[in-house]
Amino acid sequence: MLEEISQDKLKKTAVSNQPMFSTTPDYESLLQEKDSILGKWKTLEKDKQREFGSLRKFEIENGLLDIKDPALLPSKNTYLLHNEIKRRLSREDPLSLLPIEPLDFDDAALELAESLENITEIRELYKIRKASIGNSSNAGISAEEAAKLKNCFNQGRELFLSGRNGSLMVKPLNFFYALTAYTYGVIVLNSPFRYRKDMLPGSHGMAYLPASIQAQFGGDCARGTFSDLVSAFPTHLIKTPGISFNIDCSHSLIAFYENRFDVSLGTLLSMIPEMADYYHLTTGNQSRCFPMEISSTNNIRSVTWEFQIGNGETRPSSASIEQAFNGFNVTERFGKTIVTVPAANSSKLNAIIYTDLRGNLWFVENPFFPVMLPEIAVHFLITSIFSNIMRYRPDEWGSVLLNEVSSNISLLTRHYFSSFQRKFMLVILRASSRFIPYTI
Repeated sequence: MLEEISQDKLKKTAVSNQPMFSTTPDYESLLQEKDSILGKWKTLEKDKQREFGSLRKFEIENGLLDIKDPALLPSKNTYLLHNEIKRRLSREDPLSLLPIEPLDFDDAALELAESLENITEIRELYKIRKASIGNSSNAGISAEEAAKLKNCFNQGRELFLSGRNGSLMVKPLNFFYALTAYTYGVIVLNSPFRYRKDMLPGSHGMAYLPASIQAQFGGDCARGTFSDLVSAFPTHLIKTPGISFNIDCSHSLIAFYENRFDVSLGTLLSMIPEMADYYHLTTGNQSRCFPMEISSTNNIRSVTWEFQIGNGETRPSSASIEQAFNGFNVTERFGKTIVTVPAANSSKLNAIIYTDLRGNLWFVENPFFPVMLPEIAVHFLITSIFSNIMRYRPDEWGSVLLNEVSSNISLLTRHYFSSFQRKFMLVILRASSRFIPYTI
């Protein structure tokens, strides 16, 4: 009777389908070679150009591969990934922290969400959130494409309101489809690989395993919305007052397409900061989330940050710290794990760091290492599993909600939806707007 909701199970299998990334041939070198050949073409006499018939024939004569050949797509993806990451790491982050008063929180979050539903704003957000869009006058997306994303955002907001105002009996489906609608816009605004909505595959990009009540993703799974959502975050932004840096997620994305994961709800729920206390209370297991603070240290040689992880009583395992902060100095002080990181090397971390409703940072032990899922992707998986339970096991779902099976499972389920309902718009806004909102 749905005991699987609280179970912590994970299976990792090294497997993949057609490659997403490749370093052979070097796509950047091909682009440089193409520019060089174009320069030679421009110096040719008109009669000589007519002898070749076209620029492409001249390129073939000079031994240049057709850079539009679909076989080169993995090499192109590698170039796009590293180019976007390099530009993001070298620029000052354009997103602004936005504190919201608790009394105005729900209304303010919805107002911010509505502000996204504007064609001009969406076209600006595309330029703000993507770093490698070019400098030409027509760089970015068209008004027509922005209108498509506007409709996605509008539909997502309306579905969220329906879920928020409806019974918990049907919230999972409403919230999952609301998140899916918003996800289309999030992908186009952030992904180095997608520029239009019609580039997105029709699949969900993950699978639901009804026998074990698990989600399956990565590796040889069909590519679609979920895989595109993960790929839309080539860097992971950490930002608080006085601290701002991006983590390079290139190794994570490459590993995502080389490994398949089967994961249970309990594992995913253990990664949500707002669920930490309730997860421990209802399952008896320690959450994977640990409070974290970052402060500057006095170092005359360079700007150095100190990561203070834990609450003085509990702290993450040494193995998870070694994975996340490999190569950096790790000590202990007052029951907390202390990691010293030069600011210049902060992009080299392999840490999952989420931000809660109040803007506080949390270190999350990573069950998928080296894959680092963004928080919005974890919620996508959770709501997908719950929506499938609701649709295909309605009798058992009703028993959970009526507290007829296990009070712990019922409490865990109810608390997730109450916390996610409150955080939903912040998750969306942090992934699609020019703000990083949090309640104070």
